[in-house]
Amino acid sequence: MGDNLLRQEIEKVKELRDIYNSFIGNPNSSEAIEAYHNWYDASNVLFHRYFDEKSKEYQNFSNVDNDGNGFVLCRNYQCIRKDFCVLIDLLERGEVMNSGSISSEKLPTKTSVSGKRIFISHASKDSQIIDKFVDSILLLGLGIDSNDIAYTSRDETGIPLGKSIPQFIQENINSSDVFIMMLSDNYKNSEVCLNEMGAAWALDKYMVQVLLPNTTFDKLGWLCSLDKAVKIDAVGAIDSLCEIISERLDIKVKLGVLNRNIANFMYYCQSLSMVSLPAMISYEEIVPEDIVEEELGFLDYKELLDEDAQKVTVVCVEISNAVNNSADVYESCARKLTRLNSNNPNPQHVRGIMMEVSIMMDNTSDVFEVNTPQLCDAFHSMVDNAIKLIECSGAVSSEDKDAWYAVVQHLLVEIMKAKNAVQANKQQLDDMPKTEKSIIKSKKRLSKNMDELISALDECVLKGQRLLARVL
Repeated sequence: MGDNLLRQEIEKVKELRDIYNSFIGNPNSSEAIEAYHNWYDASNVLFHRYFDEKSKEYQNFSNVDNDGNGFVLCRNYQCIRKDFCVLIDLLERGEVMNSGSISSEKLPTKTSVSGKRIFISHASKDSQIIDKFVDSILLLGLGIDSNDIAYTSRDETGIPLGKSIPQFIQENINSSDVFIMMLSDNYKNSEVCLNEMGAAWALDKYMVQVLLPNTTFDKLGWLCSLDKAVKIDAVGAIDSLCEIISERLDIKVKLGVLNRNIANFMYYCQSLSMVSLPAMISYEEIVPEDIVEEELGFLDYKELLDEDAQKVTVVCVEISNAVNNSADVYESCARKLTRLNSNNPNPQHVRGIMMEVSIMMDNTSDVFEVNTPQLCDAFHSMVDNAIKLIECSGAVSSEDKDAWYAVVQHLLVEIMKAKNAVQANKQQLDDMPKTEKSIIKSKKRLSKNMDELISALDECVLKGQRLLARVL
């Protein structure tokens, strides 16, 4: 059974290599870049299971720096293609460079395995992103053996043939040092997942909540809330999760390897969200001219005002979350830098940390570029509808004017606070030293987007002052 599984994995990575080869004539296309990463990541997971640092070919393959565009990846491919072929040949012949054969302990068999140290409680519908998490973070990043992981959506970590499903789950929850809950809407709707969570709670296991993207609920029954959940697509949160796992399992982590694989996983999460997640709000609805010109009344403007206010709130939350996440990443990276040897820092480790900062800056820029124009549009529309609402109301009492004035004045104060905070963050950003080319590029882009956000907030203040004048 183990030999059959190994042959299937070998055929899979060969097929992924052939897919990448079909795009190699246009290596910088999005399809080629995705195909390269699919091939490289799957191959690296396979080789990691059977080879160690004594293998020169495995060292060459696993240490390649895939931070770059499609042309960089194509050059990498040319450099490691021979290593790939050698390693595949060794696996097909059942040999490892330094031992002469693949030991039975290395073969992924479906015999009964007990004593799993990590139990991943998840909904099978979420297996795509969790597969990537297991490969990039647990196997490659932390170097955890697949035999120490109970993850039922994969053969080598799942339920052995002939094994009772309830017995497997019970044994491995009981033996686990870390019980990871991959929380999502699918998880909440799964009776099996909720039973696993209840069992872990009853056994007083160490439970970690990991929040998957696009999750809509706030609480999960009476056992836990999501206030302290780790976001799977946040660099700082994943870094903290890795610290927890390494401490609980008492394993030594290679920071350079971990940082590189965290960065790869964040790249995957970013590309996944861009492809699969719909926009939260659309502001480009086409309205027929006859409806626009139709005369509206008090209640109509009140409804439009409420809608605009909701849009402004959503956009502000998006921007605020991006700023908070960037602060978490800065703090996480600062901790990593302090752990390095100050007398002889490893350039590869430092480059991995800088890659995290660069990805964070680009993610923040993505949020700003989408939400800054939406903030202007929604805020301006809100003020216009508020003015029309006042005009439709007729005579306004002095008490109502005082109430309106207080609300608008408070709104302008909050906008000014936000502007001051962005200006302070921009100053800190501009003061950062020029450490690495990816940082320099991402820093310039983020600084530009911060300038545009500051200008947008200034426009909102001027627009708000117009409303304030109308109230008076």
